[in-house]
Amino acid sequence: MTAALLSYLMLLPAQVLCLLPMCHQLKPGRRKALIFLVVLDAVLFPLAALVTVRCELDINYVLFPLLLVFFAVYQWIIRCPVSKSLSVFMSVSALMAILCNLTCAIEASIDPSSGASVLTLRSALLQLGINTAAAGLLAFPFYRYGSRLIDQLKLQKIWYMTLPFSAVLIICNLFIRPLKYETLFVNNVFRSFLFSIFSFLILWNLLCIIYYQIVMGVLHAARTREKMRILEMQESQFESQQQYMESFARTRHDFRQHIRTMKNLFHEGDYEQLGKYIDEYYDSLPVPETRRYCSNTALNALLNYYAGKAKENDIPVSFRIDIPQKISVSDVDLCTIIGNILENAVTACLEIPAEKRSLLLSGLVQNNRLYIVATNSFSGQVRERNGKYLSRRHSGSGIGLKSIQTSAEKYHGKAEFSHNGQEFHSDVMLLLQPQ
Repeated sequence: MTAALLSYLMLLPAQVLCLLPMCHQLKPGRRKALIFLVVLDAVLFPLAALVTVRCELDINYVLFPLLLVFFAVYQWIIRCPVSKSLSVFMSVSALMAILCNLTCAIEASIDPSSGASVLTLRSALLQLGINTAAAGLLAFPFYRYGSRLIDQLKLQKIWYMTLPFSAVLIICNLFIRPLKYETLFVNNVFRSFLFSIFSFLILWNLLCIIYYQIVMGVLHAARTREKMRILEMQESQFESQQQYMESFARTRHDFRQHIRTMKNLFHEGDYEQLGKYIDEYYDSLPVPETRRYCSNTALNALLNYYAGKAKENDIPVSFRIDIPQKISVSDVDLCTIIGNILENAVTACLEIPAEKRSLLLSGLVQNNRLYIVATNSFSGQVRERNGKYLSRRHSGSGIGLKSIQTSAEKYHGKAEFSHNGQEFHSDVMLLLQPQ
């Protein structure tokens, strides 16, 4: 009974490794989730050990259903999509399968007459020790880098791509596990067995590192492109302001000549000509092409860009933005959210006649929350699946809407989209850190 109980306790380090990347995604909070799992383990582990001993079952027959129960609980206490939780769960399971074979190799060198299906106190303690040591070595990378991946990588397809690798590792390690340790000492089987184990360990570590580096490189490239886009808009706004200043300087230089002309017309009593001259002079004054919608420089450049784009396409716009210069949301994320909203809105407006086009955008900070609300006209035709809007230009979900939701989740907020007739509504809320 004790050996069986210790054999199931080897799942504790695996649970820790599964939870560490989800440290920012726990629904009830870290303390409540930990208490819940401790209580669950205290009930299920003795029960599983009792069933194994009384029914004289192989531990694997009880272990697999137990893993399914733990995955269901794991998914319930976190707020991540199943693609992320399943990827982490399968990766940790693959590691534990490799470590289980490592335990078999050590146990075989100590007692060749035993086997992987033989339940002993020594093998249970050895398995628990190896799993605990591995969890201790990997705790910091899983917490630091694993949580970064979980928090930032939102594309479910990329997470699902890791599953075949983990599944192959699990199947291979189950296939090479020796039922009787005596077979390992025939010819060079034991040496090949050890080589396979350490090859799987190295491969698992290398692919985890490569996966992290590739994903972070892609995310960094995406952020760089977004920053370049903001800089290009700011450059365009700066050039417009420079042209306005140059035009205004020329107007100011000629101002004395205009005053002299108007003075002469006044003294001559030619008021009709004076009125025409004033009208012509007023019409010739330079008009600034940029407006100050808010105090945030990057966002102001973005709003001017889309205001100009809307003007070119006869789209009436109304921007009411009250967002301070410094908030806990980065300029890149702020411009990503509002930029995608405006881009989708302008694109949707182009599909309907000019007289029906309209675009309203409001932004407000209140009670440490940033609210962004937008309404735009559109054709009224939508594609939906399971309550989510799909792109009408390509298969799958809309990339712009998905990007908005991803950025909102980064700040523990939410993004909701709806439509009513020929009006599309975008509502975004972000939680801000007190300044």
